[in-house]
Amino acid sequence: MPLLSSIVSLGRNLFKKDRVEKDLSEEIQAHLDLMIELKIKEGLEPRDAQRQALVELGGIEQVKEQVRQGRLGRLIEDFWQDLRYALRTMRKSPVFAAVVVLSLGLGIGASATIFSIVDTLMLTVLPVQAPEQLYVLREDDGPAVPGYSSSYSLFERVRDHSQVFTGITTVGLVDRTDLTIIEPGGDADAGAVRVSLVSGNYFSVLSVNTVQGRSFTAEDDRLPGGHPVTVISYDFWKRKMAFAPDVVGRKLKLNDTTYTVLGVTPRGFSGDWVGRATDLWIPKMMQAQVMPEYPSLKTGGLLRIVARLKPGVTIPQAQAAVQLEYQEDLRALWPHPTPSQLHYMSRARTILTPAGHGYAPQLETLAQSLGILAIAVAALLIISCANVANLLLARSSSRRREMSVRLALGAGSARITRQLLTESLLLSTLGGALGILFTLWGTRALSTAMGAGPVQMDSRAQVSGWSFDFRPDWRMLLFTGTICLLTGVVFGFAPAFRRSKISLASALTKRGTDPAEAVGRFSFGKLLVISQVALSLLLLIGTGLFVRSLGNLKTNDLGFDRKHLLLVWTAPGRSGRQGSALANLIFAVQERVSSLPGVRAVGGSNRGLLEGGDTGGNSDMMSVEGQEPKPGLQIMRVAVTPHFFDAAGMSLLAGRDLTEQDSEGRPAVAIINQTMSRFWFGDQNPIGKRFRLGATEFTEIVGVVRDAKHGTPRDARGVLYVPYRQVIGMMRNSCLVVSANADPTTLSARVRQALRDVDPSLAVIRIDTVAEQLDDVLGQERLITWLVAFFGILAILLACIGLYGVISYTVARRTSEIGIRLALGATPAHVLRMVIKESLILVMAGIAVGVPITLFLTRLISSRLFGVSAADPLTIVATTLLIITVATLSAFLPANQASKVDPLVALRYE
Repeated sequence: MPLLSSIVSLGRNLFKKDRVEKDLSEEIQAHLDLMIELKIKEGLEPRDAQRQALVELGGIEQVKEQVRQGRLGRLIEDFWQDLRYALRTMRKSPVFAAVVVLSLGLGIGASATIFSIVDTLMLTVLPVQAPEQLYVLREDDGPAVPGYSSSYSLFERVRDHSQVFTGITTVGLVDRTDLTIIEPGGDADAGAVRVSLVSGNYFSVLSVNTVQGRSFTAEDDRLPGGHPVTVISYDFWKRKMAFAPDVVGRKLKLNDTTYTVLGVTPRGFSGDWVGRATDLWIPKMMQAQVMPEYPSLKTGGLLRIVARLKPGVTIPQAQAAVQLEYQEDLRALWPHPTPSQLHYMSRARTILTPAGHGYAPQLETLAQSLGILAIAVAALLIISCANVANLLLARSSSRRREMSVRLALGAGSARITRQLLTESLLLSTLGGALGILFTLWGTRALSTAMGAGPVQMDSRAQVSGWSFDFRPDWRMLLFTGTICLLTGVVFGFAPAFRRSKISLASALTKRGTDPAEAVGRFSFGKLLVISQVALSLLLLIGTGLFVRSLGNLKTNDLGFDRKHLLLVWTAPGRSGRQGSALANLIFAVQERVSSLPGVRAVGGSNRGLLEGGDTGGNSDMMSVEGQEPKPGLQIMRVAVTPHFFDAAGMSLLAGRDLTEQDSEGRPAVAIINQTMSRFWFGDQNPIGKRFRLGATEFTEIVGVVRDAKHGTPRDARGVLYVPYRQVIGMMRNSCLVVSANADPTTLSARVRQALRDVDPSLAVIRIDTVAEQLDDVLGQERLITWLVAFFGILAILLACIGLYGVISYTVARRTSEIGIRLALGATPAHVLRMVIKESLILVMAGIAVGVPITLFLTRLISSRLFGVSAADPLTIVATTLLIITVATLSAFLPANQASKVDPLVALRYE
């Protein structure tokens, strides 16, 4: 009952205010009449009785105000009044409001955009039941680069023998381009799709149900090639089938195999690979039909094993059990191990990695970039808020008399502070709303930019790069709301507090100096400008370093011809050819393209040039005859055809080239690059030396070739080039390097037609030039550079606005002083220099603070730089001069106005 009574009273106070006020007036008047009547009975005259009763009561209006202060809902009523007043104030100063809202919108929008990316990649959990119980089994090849791939035999062994999991499943993702939707009115080309090959219990292990039809069962994954069924994603159902109500039972055709749709996954579930949404799930037993280039279940590229841990089982217990099965799997693979195999077995480990947030290998490359962007947007947000605080401080000066009148009429300091904080919070809320709009645009732009990437010769990545969906959700809205609240309170409190402490005498008479307005060497506004300059310097130096690094990467020596190469990315393995048939197809393609007019030379490789990947093994997996295993160098093995080096423009420094006679059944040979030669042999001649890589047989070195960049322009890896006929399985995906006599782009159509002439079914993924591939490889570097540069430009603009506001405010407060100086003989030029000098003092103070901070933080990005030091003096000096120049220009306008002050007007200023 008390709660109900309070609610009723609150409702009357808020929504029946006129009635409540009338009741209050009647109640006070009745009480006053009673007091007057008692005074008359005591013998006083009616006039004296009324006067004494009013004195004792304390005044009718005063009593009313006291009663109002104690009402339920008074704070809500005051807030509503303050909000309406704040809106009227903004309407009177639209330019000021627009600048504040835009400043905050940029800072909050940038922060929310980066938060959305971090949230999607690192914080969002899979929409499955108990995601914290999911783990991925990772086979770790040693201290070099731990991988996520596992063997199908290990999956079967753990599934059949391990007792530490409630369920275990496999999943592998592959991109395909030839899916057709079979429809009654004619077939529809679905274009590029991503297919997950999964074991039959995939959905049950993850505890994912369907919104239409059913998911797989164990019976759907028993017989190789015998289960042409599929489950499609909600997004694919929407995007390609327009929410067809008869989706269950519909037919899809992929690689000449027709699949029946069993069901549709829930909205929001697109697989467990973050950034690579699955369109179709197909049973693992259909691998030969989906991936003709990998017909065996024992192969197929990346295979992840996902398991759900039993309650009560610890990670060390589970890992020990899996490690036991892993060793058994290796012993079954190598019953009579060679020394190299024994070395591998002694160091190979399995690792259980939490999978509740999904599989996100891109985090290894994006983590540092996200950290850099997080620092940049934090600096930009602080600069934006400091700029807003300066604007609020300057604006509060123009409202000095208004606040004084309100204080004189009885308003308390707390009431004025609350009013000004309400205005600040309103501005920050509008800035946050604008920031959300910037976030919607920014996340779309970033998802597009991050999704672009180079062609990678990998069966898992042949259609496109990542596909992120940075949708704003409640976490992003909560983050934005928190930022708005903090910016509104923290940076609105100082102006509000200072305005509530003004001197009534000086404000009302306009004489003297208000202590709240005192212009000191270390005033709050000037400290804000110093912080803005320091943070702007950080962003600008970072921009300079990234710009120089990107330029160095673009002009770096790649080790091959840049101008005359055409890169033709193909997938010959999809034709289903294996062994010698696949080798003969590659040979026929090379011969046919070589005969085209304008073609100088043609070569092929499984890795291509500038693939963009950084995969490779550690050199301690390589055993050189007569030497101990030697760690410390990343190495990669590349299968190449004869004439590859000639076509690519790579110089053979020693030994011989590979030929068609280096085929299967002949002694294994290889050519190594300069880095590999120096690492293993120093100044010795490596020709004729033998080595063993992992568990392979001994291979003889027959040549040394100049270093070339197969991954990125940063490459510093050892490379082993092996004859394609001796490792034909590596050529399921290949890059044809065509050297042209002139512009290589003129050959594209003829090369494509030549490939169709050899084999119409040959999958051509893309044709591009070295320049185009280099642009794609440097996409992330360029994106980071552009973003940091964008933030840096915004930062310096905001800092200049803040400096202009502080100098203008200082000049306005010193109008009388400037007038006296001019009256005593100072020249306008002297006043101009004085004001600019004071602004430069603030800038130099900001530089003095910013340089040490910048030198400390730039060390964190040193690994991202190329050909430039994190403490590059040229960049620091150039950036410092830029800030000084821009700051001088921003201070010139108020300084010029000060130099034109009329002494007579200035002396009458107060």
